[in-house]
Amino acid sequence: MRYPGAKTFEGMVLWSGNTQGPMAVPGTYQVRLTANGKTLTQSMVLQKDPRLDTVTIADLREQFTLANKINADVTQANEIVITIRELKRQMDAALKTNPDLKSTLDPFRDKLSAIEEDVYQVRNRSNQDPLNFPIKLNNKIAALGSTVQHGDGKPTASSYEVYDLLHKRLVEEQAKLDALLKSDLPGVNKALTGKQLPALVPTKTETPAPKVAAAQ
Repeated sequence: MRYPGAKTFEGMVLWSGNTQGPMAVPGTYQVRLTANGKTLTQSMVLQKDPRLDTVTIADLREQFTLANKINADVTQANEIVITIRELKRQMDAALKTNPDLKSTLDPFRDKLSAIEEDVYQVRNRSNQDPLNFPIKLNNKIAALGSTVQHGDGKPTASSYEVYDLLHKRLVEEQAKLDALLKSDLPGVNKALTGKQLPALVPTKTETPAPKVAAAQ
């Protein structure tokens, strides 16, 4: 009964956070089944847990709304990492063909790495690594999501305050990446195409791989 979870990337380690989608709000929904060229649709009612006598549907809807925003922010933060790593992969491929481009590509790589390391703890390799290396922005957002989705009820005022702070930081990191791609990527691509090599193409898509999630 959950909406789709946030996008992840290969080898990601989170501490006290998860990427699961928010629980659907009680109400009327439709189930659709398509088989052998035929589609059948039937209504269903998702009911509120009867034990939640002090929790209203409005409370659950508010919880869903904030959880959904957090879920989208986790995806956006992870897409920043995916984009940067894909650009690095393309640069590695170019360097295998023409190592002389290293002096041109390395400054761009370093600027990308600075953004990546603000968004994700790149030193994480195992579930216990967050004990030694501080979590970064995507993990903080995911941890807030776990808190907001814990139990059934209206989010606390502090949850909104933390969300606003983390969302602001995410907007700043996205702006940094967008500005870097606008200022530096054209020159890098000119150098690559001048050597008859493919231009770098930013993408938010990564081949799906198993996600590593640290124990709570």
